[in-house]
Amino acid sequence: MDYRSKWFVLTVLYLFLHFTLPAVIQPLNGTWRVKDVGNIYSLPATVPGSIYADLMNSDIIGDIYYGNNDIDTRWVSKMDWIYSRVFDVDPEILYQQNINLVMEGIDTFATVILNGVEVAYTKNMFLRYIFDVKNYLKEGANNITMIFYSPVNKARELFDKHNNYVGLPQCVEDSYNGECHVNFIRKMQSSFAWDWGPAFPSMGIWKPVFLEAYNYSVIRDVTIEIIHDTTTDMWDVDVNVYLAGNGGSQCNQGTLVISLDTENDTISNVYEVNIAPNGTVQHANVSIPKYHVRPWWPNGYGDQVLYKFNVTFTSADGSEKSEKIIRVGFRTIELIQDDVGNGTTFYFKVNSVPIFAKGTNIIPISMLPEQLQNETQWRFLFQSAKEVNMNMVRNWGGGTYKPDLFYELADEYGILIWQDFMFACAMYPVEDDFLENVRQEVEGTVKRVQHHPSIALWAANNENEAAIAYNWYGTDINYNLYKADYIKLYVETIAPEVFLYDKSKPFTTSSPTNGVKSVQQGFIGTLPECSQYGDTHYYDYSVDSWDADTFPRTKFASEYGFESLPSLYTMRTATNNSNDLQIFSKFMINRQHHYGAEGYNQMLFLIKLRLRLPSVDSENFMKTFIYYSQIQQAMAVKMQSEFYRAMQNTLFEDGSGLSMGALYWQLNDVWAARLHEISISKNLFTYVDFEYTYQHILDSQNRWKMLHYYAKDFFAPVIVTGYLARTGNLQIYLVSDKVDTIPNVTVNIRVQNWMSFEPVAEEKIKVDMQPLRSTLIKSFFVDNYLASNGCGSLGIASKHCFIYLTVNDPFSSIAPDNYVFPIPLKDALIPTPALKIVSVDMVSPDGKEYDIGLESDNIALYVWLETAEILGKFSKNGFLMLTPSATVKFYANEPTTTQQLTAALTVTNLFDEQYL
Repeated sequence: MDYRSKWFVLTVLYLFLHFTLPAVIQPLNGTWRVKDVGNIYSLPATVPGSIYADLMNSDIIGDIYYGNNDIDTRWVSKMDWIYSRVFDVDPEILYQQNINLVMEGIDTFATVILNGVEVAYTKNMFLRYIFDVKNYLKEGANNITMIFYSPVNKARELFDKHNNYVGLPQCVEDSYNGECHVNFIRKMQSSFAWDWGPAFPSMGIWKPVFLEAYNYSVIRDVTIEIIHDTTTDMWDVDVNVYLAGNGGSQCNQGTLVISLDTENDTISNVYEVNIAPNGTVQHANVSIPKYHVRPWWPNGYGDQVLYKFNVTFTSADGSEKSEKIIRVGFRTIELIQDDVGNGTTFYFKVNSVPIFAKGTNIIPISMLPEQLQNETQWRFLFQSAKEVNMNMVRNWGGGTYKPDLFYELADEYGILIWQDFMFACAMYPVEDDFLENVRQEVEGTVKRVQHHPSIALWAANNENEAAIAYNWYGTDINYNLYKADYIKLYVETIAPEVFLYDKSKPFTTSSPTNGVKSVQQGFIGTLPECSQYGDTHYYDYSVDSWDADTFPRTKFASEYGFESLPSLYTMRTATNNSNDLQIFSKFMINRQHHYGAEGYNQMLFLIKLRLRLPSVDSENFMKTFIYYSQIQQAMAVKMQSEFYRAMQNTLFEDGSGLSMGALYWQLNDVWAARLHEISISKNLFTYVDFEYTYQHILDSQNRWKMLHYYAKDFFAPVIVTGYLARTGNLQIYLVSDKVDTIPNVTVNIRVQNWMSFEPVAEEKIKVDMQPLRSTLIKSFFVDNYLASNGCGSLGIASKHCFIYLTVNDPFSSIAPDNYVFPIPLKDALIPTPALKIVSVDMVSPDGKEYDIGLESDNIALYVWLETAEILGKFSKNGFLMLTPSATVKFYANEPTTTQQLTAALTVTNLFDEQYL
């Protein structure tokens, strides 16, 4: 061996001995085998995954969202299944002092067997499980087996064990076609069915599973609370680093480095740590001058500035390193509940600025939990939310805690998160084992996500305070017991666990709730979700949804909405039988979980209050019903959202008003069905305003529904809106989310005759637009106003004309145009326009951007463009066309040609002859 060879060997040896290495990770994802306990089926399995996906991939069952497969495949959830695989252990792992089996997510009840030895039992799909398996591994081939037990059967078993306690409700509504007793298990509550989706009580390894080996320690979690000290004008960064022990009898030493990249430099602190055998929590505090960082703001109020925060542990001998890097934002968050007359306020302040919360609710993006990790889908949703001026999303409590990516994107896009814990619409058991299971769930969840600046609120449950207060499920039979259990779970278990790891954010014991008033009344408010306190959930399908006097004058609307159907393109992905696509077919009723056929009758009732529907037996009825249902939904949510924004500075004598939040229900859905207030729909995978097709989650079709196009306007930073009371009085409000006064703004009130593009009359009102408030601009009786402005005599003027509103500063329009219809459109004298597409022009050379030219001989209402199978979105849709010509942009997801787009493109309007 020559000199150079000897030097090379010595150098490699030196690096091997002295180079710092992280913990050794061996993934166990990939191909497994699965069989049922009765040995009927045996097939390949994919991890992460689920039994439904594995059976679909082997063609044992069909697409679970197709036809009535939610019912036809229910047998899957009532069998026990065995997953297994053989793997060789990386030799480097066996030499480590600590070897753990880490399972990020197991759904839900499973026995874990390693080389014939039972090493674990799981019972909570929301937990990260870590088990010491050093003594069970061996050189060469190892076998891991997981026996999954039917969640349907387990729920029934646990219910039966509670002989003296009835967990209400015992079952979901019959129209859900679901399963019973989901409240007894810690699993996605909606997996047993909900009013918006089907039952797929899945099983499987839904998150990554791996072996983890180390000698000294690894960083398990890092919690960060950032507080602004107003006395010193410094940011106090309070850090807790959770370090795993080595499981032995002696402590380990090492160095912990905490560093933060700021605008000016990197701030670092170094700590010598002693790690106990069972782990150690190292506390650190860093003070940062305010001018060293820029604040994080919600969408519409400023930039979303994020900084890299790095935590590194190095063992004393320098041989082992564990690192965690996260992004943090500097902002303050407050929930203001101040006394005002006969009520209290309920609104958020971010960085001391009052925020009007504009947004929606989100449910699971799939019924199969392994598909909740899809980055493309989450990024699309957040981009779509930001694009329509949303600044808050409520993660509803009947689904799942979202993956890290969800919160990272919320930070990036400036979307505040109202985070429910996963308890919804039920009474829950409170024996010690259940409460400990919940405590671990809360601990793990809060530790994992609390550092995100997007998280605005922790809420203990969805609707359970109201359920007890209003006796929804028969709790009055033993009111004191159910109330005591409610307090034990949410007040005495969940709340202290949240505050243990995150004291920097607001917490409420339910949603809806009367907030501080509910606390004063013993945590079950006398009238929770009343308009004087807290937040409300409001649904009423028995009144005119375009009538603002029917809406609650709430402090904060955290749920409200109306149903619509997706397009026929979406519905056809769920069935190839045209007879299924009739309003009262068995197929359609199975997918209408809101009281079955009665749900469609409610939709028909609401439409008929405002629009003229053809006979149910007419040739184009279903097409008309779909289109009109989207108009009805978009207009109803628009009216309600604008009403809340207009009332943000109005306090009524009874203590109601001062509305500061509008989160409609819901952003997304999971199959082609009646979309319960949905603005994104997904063919088979439906979102409140969009439509996608779900076959595999990566093969989605994203189409915005009419409501999502409307949200862009009614959630705009500046709007002008009209509140038409039943008395006939019309109040015009100018609403601004801007933080500065905008001088010399003109509000234009146009009287528009249905027979002409030109206004009959116009009034201009100049104002200085005040920041962060709603300002009443003008009030008048609309019939008198129209009659005195050339629309005919009093009594018929409202049939001929309507009000059109615009806002501009000296340079341009600063708000979306708006309108007020004084009477139902079915009673107005509106001619049928000749609306047509006159041109389709490619704008971008890549074939993805087009200008679409439209012409009409009269005013056209709810102009709706569709592109069949060519996926993309329009610059506007569902709009009022008040000019003889208009140009709409289309943005295709993939390149297409002018010829292809022209062939696929259609346009319609409210008075299209096919609907009459």
